[in-house]
Amino acid sequence: MPTTPNPSVLSASSVDILNAIRNNASANYRGYIPAASPDAESVRAIGAIMMDYPALQNEFLSALINRIGRVIITSKSWDNPWSVFKKGMLEFGETIEEIFVNIAKPFQFDPAVAENKIFKREIPDVRAAFHILNYQKFYKSTIQQEQLRQAFLSWDGITELIAKIVESMYTGANYDEFLTMKYMLARNIGRLTAVTVPAVAAANMKTIASKIKGVSNNMEFASSKYNVAGVTTYSKKDNQYLIVNAEFDAEMDVEVLASAFNMSKAEFMGHRIMIDSFGEMDTARLALLFADDSNYEALTTDEINALKAIPAVLVDRDWFMIFDNLTNFTENYNGEGMYWNYWYHVWKTFSVSPFHNTAVFVPGTPAVSTVAVTPESVTMSAGQRINFSAAVTTAYFAPQSVTWSVVDSTLGTAVDGCTIDIYGTLTVDADVSADTSLTVKATSTADGAVYDTATVLVDPT
Repeated sequence: MPTTPNPSVLSASSVDILNAIRNNASANYRGYIPAASPDAESVRAIGAIMMDYPALQNEFLSALINRIGRVIITSKSWDNPWSVFKKGMLEFGETIEEIFVNIAKPFQFDPAVAENKIFKREIPDVRAAFHILNYQKFYKSTIQQEQLRQAFLSWDGITELIAKIVESMYTGANYDEFLTMKYMLARNIGRLTAVTVPAVAAANMKTIASKIKGVSNNMEFASSKYNVAGVTTYSKKDNQYLIVNAEFDAEMDVEVLASAFNMSKAEFMGHRIMIDSFGEMDTARLALLFADDSNYEALTTDEINALKAIPAVLVDRDWFMIFDNLTNFTENYNGEGMYWNYWYHVWKTFSVSPFHNTAVFVPGTPAVSTVAVTPESVTMSAGQRINFSAAVTTAYFAPQSVTWSVVDSTLGTAVDGCTIDIYGTLTVDADVSADTSLTVKATSTADGAVYDTATVLVDPT
């Protein structure tokens, strides 16, 4: 089970920090370093002693980072504006299995039937999704010996030193976490239930608010409409969060949005998550962040423009599946260069749930224009498998999913031993007749009139 940290806020002075470190230090450290008193001369005197002994410097900096720095990091890591969606620290294991049990089917009461079916099993509809550790990054910072010396020359020098060591690393980690969440949402927008609203303008605010209210109200009732897996579920208002872009938030009266959630303004503010724009992406940083990730796909200009037009997304809080797997500080002193290197390691799980409700509000009607199957034609031997893919061209984030089917090209009927799964993998059994011609078809789930086909010939050799 993940645990949510309870971060504390560090508000100590340099003297408080020096004494806290001394109280938990080794006997050797305490023997050389006196307790600090609240004056600048005491701080300078401690610095003069410490700079004469490298072992004391190492112990001081190690404690400073591993004790004080960790307090700051833990506190700041939950400053992410979308931290409400994080599940906490997963201290054991690297895989999360999310299990959803769909509602049970109803049966007609009939005593005559019951006597024959009393021992018949009824297997529950249990669905599972797995979320795995998929993000391992580290951040590095260097402190020169001269920077340590200067930390003892002013009253707030110690706190400034902490900022130099920690600031860039936790800011980088925090920013990357937020950026990854935005990218993850952008890549999944096409899988959300699209709801048409007018373009953002002062005259359209009431209509947009009404649409949001309608969807929000509908999500409170059990339905399979708003989740990818098509399971029957619901989302109470307390678990619904509205992510709004800055332009829409500026135009829309918050009181009006609060009424859409049947909440007071104060209550609703906790359910309103701001974003600069769904299409504002630091593409250079993302390319650096996922340079070695074969699954990363940069957003195209058309995709970014479409994302920028989205005013709001409504999500169940549990749709985001984001876990901290590991946060760790390590340090190393380079005697030749007389500096300390610090590494901040961050391991996370970024994923989304197929079982929880979501909706995206788009300024246009979602539509599918084309489906293109690859490969278009292929010859294969009986007893083999082949994978097909379908590229779906859509507007306003219509679903890009397809359903696959395979039939005899001449008769248009199913062929024994020929099957195709939901992922487009065609299997032809070894006993299928040679020279059999098959038609593989991918049909848009959003518009059954839009489809594409491929031809498969079973090799006669």
